[in-house]
Amino acid sequence: MTRNMITCGDPGSDGREGAPRAARLRRLQDQLAARDSLIACLRARLAALEGYTAPSLVDALLEQVAHFREQLQRQENGAAEAQMRQEIERLTERLEAKEKEMQQLLSQPQHEREKEVVLMRRSMAEGEPAHPASDVLCSSLANETHQLRRTLTSTAHMCQHLAKCLDERQHAQRNVGERKHTGRDTSVQSVTEEENRLLKQKVTHILAYKDDFMSERADREQAQGRIQELEEKVTSLLHQVSWRQDSQEPDAGWIHAGSKTAKYLATDAVELMVPGGWRQLEPPAEGGHPGAAQRGQGDLQCPHCLQCFSDEQGEELLRHVAECCQ
Repeated sequence: MTRNMITCGDPGSDGREGAPRAARLRRLQDQLAARDSLIACLRARLAALEGYTAPSLVDALLEQVAHFREQLQRQENGAAEAQMRQEIERLTERLEAKEKEMQQLLSQPQHEREKEVVLMRRSMAEGEPAHPASDVLCSSLANETHQLRRTLTSTAHMCQHLAKCLDERQHAQRNVGERKHTGRDTSVQSVTEEENRLLKQKVTHILAYKDDFMSERADREQAQGRIQELEEKVTSLLHQVSWRQDSQEPDAGWIHAGSKTAKYLATDAVELMVPGGWRQLEPPAEGGHPGAAQRGQGDLQCPHCLQCFSDEQGEELLRHVAECCQ
């Protein structure tokens, strides 16, 4: 039982002091084993001598064993406490990091948060038409697969029939070959060669159908993976938009204050939610929002990282969006 208590220590004791503690535990284990063997030997000698006893030595050994056990228990408790302290420190650091991230999000200006919400809604609106297209693609792939399977089955039956006819003709040719004219043998041989050629052609078609079927299945699996990726992205965008809307509810009074800045942001939100590609941002009227000059630096903007591009950088923007959204 002592050895089991020693070996079932806390696995978290392998920290910075894990190696010295393990060495001490092994040393105590060895000492306990030596004491146990000595006690067993003394008890055997007591039984052999029948009356000659040394109770003081046995009591001292028992006291040492109890002391070692208490020391081992204290070390195990200390290792568990050290592991708990490390876990508490790690969780505290994670909590502080989350609080800093929340403070950064709350410290963003109101128009920046509204712009992110509008961009998320626009991305969702652009991702929704992908569902009907993916359904049509899946149905067309399923129909083509069914047709290929039917064609493959019919071709296999035809090949079996041709092979059976070829065997029958060869068997008949072997039976009556000696009694037929040489010209007739030549015609039968030509017919057999033609049938062999047709059979080889059918086999080639079967292999081609098989390759087409494999390629169609690979395309279907790729399309299914793309559909799943789009669904996950739309779900993530929905969660982000819901979270942004919840975070904007305390600032509703500021939006209804009737300022020109809120009206301009609402107009931008309505215009950006209309699907139909990139829209050129129009500068506000005089006396508008003071951040209009910052938006004028780029007429086009990436929906993922909000990087701005000019009108002449359309192709560069498309390449950037393809790389940024991966």
